[in-house]
Amino acid sequence: MTKLKIVAVTNCPAGIAHTYMVAEALEQKAKSLGYEIHVETQGASGVEDKLTSADIAKADYVILALGKGMTDEDKARFDNKKVVELPVSEALKHIETIFDNIDEKAKLFNASKVKLGDSAVAQDGIMSHLMAGVSAALPFVIGGGLLVAIGSMMVQFGMPDTALANGVQPSLAWVVQQIGNLGFTFMIPIMGAYIAMSIGDKPAFAPAFIATYLANDSTLLGTESGAGFLGAIVLGLSIGYFVKYFKKIKLPKSIASLMGYLIIPFVTLTIFGLLTYYLIGPFMAFIMKNMLLFLNNMPPSAKIAGGFLVGCMLAFDMGGPVNKTAWFFGFSLLSSHVYTWYGIVGVVTLLPPMAAAIASWIRPSMFSKAEKDSSVSAFIVGMTVATEPAIPFALAAPLPMIAANTLAGGITGSLSMAFGLERLAPGIGIFDPLIGLMKPWYWFYLVLAIGLFLNVTFILVFKGAWLKHKAKKQLEKLQAAGNDESASTEINAKVGVEASTETDTSASVKHTIN
Repeated sequence: MTKLKIVAVTNCPAGIAHTYMVAEALEQKAKSLGYEIHVETQGASGVEDKLTSADIAKADYVILALGKGMTDEDKARFDNKKVVELPVSEALKHIETIFDNIDEKAKLFNASKVKLGDSAVAQDGIMSHLMAGVSAALPFVIGGGLLVAIGSMMVQFGMPDTALANGVQPSLAWVVQQIGNLGFTFMIPIMGAYIAMSIGDKPAFAPAFIATYLANDSTLLGTESGAGFLGAIVLGLSIGYFVKYFKKIKLPKSIASLMGYLIIPFVTLTIFGLLTYYLIGPFMAFIMKNMLLFLNNMPPSAKIAGGFLVGCMLAFDMGGPVNKTAWFFGFSLLSSHVYTWYGIVGVVTLLPPMAAAIASWIRPSMFSKAEKDSSVSAFIVGMTVATEPAIPFALAAPLPMIAANTLAGGITGSLSMAFGLERLAPGIGIFDPLIGLMKPWYWFYLVLAIGLFLNVTFILVFKGAWLKHKAKKQLEKLQAAGNDESASTEINAKVGVEASTETDTSASVKHTIN
């Protein structure tokens, strides 16, 4: 067996779950094949285990499992290497076959001429750029949200909440909250800037940041409200694509070196600064104001129905595009101080992995050995609002698991909206109420308990019926082959759900992955 040397990079929009799950899966699979692998993770904590030029030079192949894309500058280090690029979610699904026929999958990458792979559309899609903005905004919201929560708790414990005024020294609680509010203030400009940079690279960053900040300064614009996340999306995408095509203009060599840091930023900021002030900013502020008015004045029945839809979306594909769309909607409203939709995120995303783990403890015979072995880690990681640990359980039995998660997520989303759960910022799952990020705490734990009960019940019922149906189909095939006696023995062992189904479930996993 040839001992291949492979390097890989993994990243995902949030940089929390998929990034590290895929890295671990790649390492384990490569080790089982006797390959040498070095994986760089670009997660929420930054770049870890960074590939050196020597690592890349020695590698036979490069695997890029990306969820938030990669800048041209970052990709350039893989010049003249055989590269396999695919979405990070696909890497997790196809981990068993990712190294099969790798030479046929790989494409020779030329940094100056070639776009990698057939997944360019997926990686350069609008959602990928939006999630790059969200990933950059997360630290601002998390840090700011925690400080706002701490300042609020200080006031609740009796500390003064005195604002700065002429001759008046502000209180510590007030200062802490104001620092936290800066996180929400800069969240939107950072989002717009990183959306633009994801498309047009570094020259797009400064113009997009300034224009988006301008669009959200209602005092400067003379509007009732800022453009909010809608302004960040419109300006980020517009400036990003403007810069992307601006860079293609051929200038004399004597001034070409000025393009990136002088000409492009200056021209782009001038054009979009004026457009933002006179047109884009006021128009998007008008749209944002009316959207918030609509959301805040929805009748209770419509809010509950909306909660059901968002809950279903969050639980459906466990970190996939449908989940990210619903998550992005709730997250983006935080800067406008609308917290109920993100409250749904805070409870529903806990359910799939925790429920799958609990179900495997209640009825272990319904799950494979691999699923049972991973149940504890799935439960612990799931407690911190990372839905991805539920993916292996769903791959083993897609129809019953996804149906159970989606139905339970929808009902829980409706309950979250009915009880008025609010989440101020991304946090640490079930501990959010303890640090002031989720309120009211008592309704949160009640809704979570109901959601877990429903999700576990649905898993046991749906998967039990699914296993019986599979066993019945297998019996029919065996009977058709004339093996009546052996068929009867096998069906008696499998239809009783108490019998071990590890082999059956493992076969389902392989079939699903392939």
